[in-house]
Amino acid sequence: MSLSPLDMAKRYWVDDVPSATTSGSRLNNLLVSLGKGQPMTATSRSFLVARGLNTLASFLAGEISKEQFNQQAQAERDGRIALAQQAQLELEAKKIAEQNAAETREAAMWARIEAERIQRESDPKFIARKKNQELRLKYGVEVFVEEHHFKRLMSILRKLDSKSRLPEIDTLWLKSEGRDYETEEIRHAHHRFEADFCIAEYKRTSDPWQAVNASAHLRKCAASNQAIELLAAIPAVRQEQPKLKSAIRTTHGGALRDLGHFTAALTLGEEAHALQPNNFRPCTLLGALNIELGKFEIGHEWYRLAEARGAKSDNIEHEIRSLLGKL
Repeated sequence: MSLSPLDMAKRYWVDDVPSATTSGSRLNNLLVSLGKGQPMTATSRSFLVARGLNTLASFLAGEISKEQFNQQAQAERDGRIALAQQAQLELEAKKIAEQNAAETREAAMWARIEAERIQRESDPKFIARKKNQELRLKYGVEVFVEEHHFKRLMSILRKLDSKSRLPEIDTLWLKSEGRDYETEEIRHAHHRFEADFCIAEYKRTSDPWQAVNASAHLRKCAASNQAIELLAAIPAVRQEQPKLKSAIRTTHGGALRDLGHFTAALTLGEEAHALQPNNFRPCTLLGALNIELGKFEIGHEWYRLAEARGAKSDNIEHEIRSLLGKL
């Protein structure tokens, strides 16, 4: 009965050598041949010596006895195992050292990156640039800003961010040369601050015109409800002048229109027109309301009346196009 590769390897004290138990390997084939009683060739001896299996080579050559072979081959095998274990320990120690060195290098790299980041972010230029980016993001300026516009635009954004009112020169610039940068966020903030200023002035002076001005700005910053409350609270005794009454009703009607209360807005618009027949503002309000209600001919007639009373034709055309685009 033939021995298994492992039993054969144990018989010759080479079971610690992987190739001894690997079928088809040169050492395994040699052991199989020896097990069949075939003599060892000179080439085979050279192979065994080259592999460090000197005791096995001497035994197969008849130079030592079976007892000597078992004693010396076992010691030789134990030595190989000890050396292999030592080599494994050294390999593991080397891997750990390399890993520690890599971790040290990585820690140093991240420390350097962090130090560079802190230094970079402490740079006044970096801080200013980051603040500019945050302001542009906050106020929705996503388009490319021309170099010759940048300083002016950032000045405007900083004013808004500090809750300061914009001087007229800045609002005119946003409507002309800087119109590409006038975002909804910028308009909203500007009109909110103007409304707050006018409300404060109204409380200080009790001048109804300040309430009208505040309401016009409130409508432009999505605060039409507040405009309605403000206008409705103006005492009747302060609404004696027809021009003021008309302005209050026109602005009040516009705020109601913003919220979709078209019938109530129409009533106020008609009252405003009756008070100031030659003022174009009630006419534009009534024109817009009628178009939104689907009464296009009546709406266009009101706009014709508005133009005859001083409303700019370009503004009327723009407003009509906007209205029709929403229907």
